[in-house]
Amino acid sequence: MPDTQPHSAEQQAMQWQAILSSDLLSDSQRRAFEIWLAENQEHAAAWQSINTFWTGLDELTLADISDQDNAQVLEFQPPQPNKAGPRYVKTGLAIAASLLLTLSLFYHPLGFYLADYRNSVGRQQQITLADGSGILLNTAGAVSIDFSGQQRTVTLHGGEAFFTVAVDRKRPFVVETEAGRVQALGTAFDVKLQDGHVSVTVFEHAVKITNADGQIEQKLAEGERLEFTRNRISEASPVNLQRAAAWHKQRMVFQDQPLATVVAELERYRPGKIFILSDAIKNLPITGVFDITDTDIALQSIAQSLPVDVRKIGEHLVLLSAK
Repeated sequence: MPDTQPHSAEQQAMQWQAILSSDLLSDSQRRAFEIWLAENQEHAAAWQSINTFWTGLDELTLADISDQDNAQVLEFQPPQPNKAGPRYVKTGLAIAASLLLTLSLFYHPLGFYLADYRNSVGRQQQITLADGSGILLNTAGAVSIDFSGQQRTVTLHGGEAFFTVAVDRKRPFVVETEAGRVQALGTAFDVKLQDGHVSVTVFEHAVKITNADGQIEQKLAEGERLEFTRNRISEASPVNLQRAAAWHKQRMVFQDQPLATVVAELERYRPGKIFILSDAIKNLPITGVFDITDTDIALQSIAQSLPVDVRKIGEHLVLLSAK
């Protein structure tokens, strides 16, 4: 059950939303939720707010999506590690995880650290360019800006960014990545660069994509998404724009997503690593709305709604195992 003492009502509501969406929901959990909901008007209002966000995703406008919410932060105290078992086993696990964490800290190329704008993990930044265009830079993202009389170029060194482009017919607006380029043919689109793969989602009008090998997608239209690498461009597919833009409002939205997918997304918003130690839990389904500013809340909800133990080692390592 959610720890209802130190958390805000909205954070408790987020936890309840995840718990109630679980296939493993018990009668006692349902009763506890009903008691919590009836305790006061603040709980009822928070629950209505979270459900409005969830059920109203299909009705939000682009202006609504672009707004950012301020969120409170919760300190999550996870379950204590099981004291049973040989001490050297736990020590060896901690050392191995720490080594993997150390290796992961040096992943970014040099350009990332020399970028004009760079975000730390878990941070977002709104950038206004000289021409009036805007960039919402997501967690661990980095961009460099190069405007000339002939072209407006933004280089995405890593991470994810939402671009709103000011009209200038004499100077094309281009986003460069290691895998290729995205040229704006309209006003609003997302570009995400991760592990050499680029994902593009168009929110208004269209874009033109050219990968590093010269393959060209002439037009990716509004409401579509595709991925490309240096030598491949995938087929475009329709996408729910409101759910795709949840991160613009500092939210993560999951609907029947496997635990491994959710963990990969959570890792983007917290320093360190999350390791799933048991294959048996990787495909457990999760449905929920979580705050990207506090991934500990999401981890707590996972521990409470699924047969999963959550263990923290220091500040930057999290281990997930089957109960």
